[in-house]
Amino acid sequence: MVEDKHLTIFSRIGNFVKFVAFILIGFIISNCSPLYYFLFQPPNSENKPLGSQVILTYLLLPKSVSYPWGTFTDNRDGTVSFVGNAGSFGGEVYPATTLIFAKCSSGQTWQSGSNTCSPEIPSELNYCNANDDSCNDTLVLNGAGNSQAYAYCDGLEVGGRTNWRVPTKNELKLLIACTNDQTNLPLDGATGCGITAFQHQNADLFPSAKQNCFFYWSASRRDNSLAYYVNFCLGTTLFQGKGAVESVRCVSESLN
Repeated sequence: MVEDKHLTIFSRIGNFVKFVAFILIGFIISNCSPLYYFLFQPPNSENKPLGSQVILTYLLLPKSVSYPWGTFTDNRDGTVSFVGNAGSFGGEVYPATTLIFAKCSSGQTWQSGSNTCSPEIPSELNYCNANDDSCNDTLVLNGAGNSQAYAYCDGLEVGGRTNWRVPTKNELKLLIACTNDQTNLPLDGATGCGITAFQHQNADLFPSAKQNCFFYWSASRRDNSLAYYVNFCLGTTLFQGKGAVESVRCVSESLN
């Protein structure tokens, strides 16, 4: 009797193993199975493996990066959207706002296939052709004078948008991401992110931002001869003569 009981148990185990093996074989030979494609589809098949399709779909999804002051999302059309949170960051008070930043900078062209910018190094433009208020009112660039920075953004067409402008100092500061502290923006001035930390704009959103650090003009005037810019090597917000040349990254105010 004991022997018969053991045989019954072994028989049930064997039947279970057969059942599982049958299911696995069916799954493998099914054309819905990734393993089927891996084992049986030739490399040059017109039918792409399901696994590669899933990976490709994942890579094409919008990439987002969040900070306390808001969330950046790569729209994969040459633009990066920003949905901001209201609060005080870097010594400035921000309202809840939505902005669109150009993925590429002055002198660069967005490459749709690779979602990158070419050439790698952006060009440099002046805030104004003179160190005076001929290119701005008491606050920001207004296009009244000969400003290369203003003209570049005003003529930009990317992501189906044409309403581009040079960002204000506070808008430009939103792109600062200190490597030693990503919980706040640095105060204006030479300290920036600190002497022991490097800074970069998120390299997944802004190509070459991590490998190369650049200076960018803001539209904000400090006085009749000086305007603010951000040094993205150290996260510093400083000012200099308006006739100097720096790179420009344009911004748009609306998703419409």
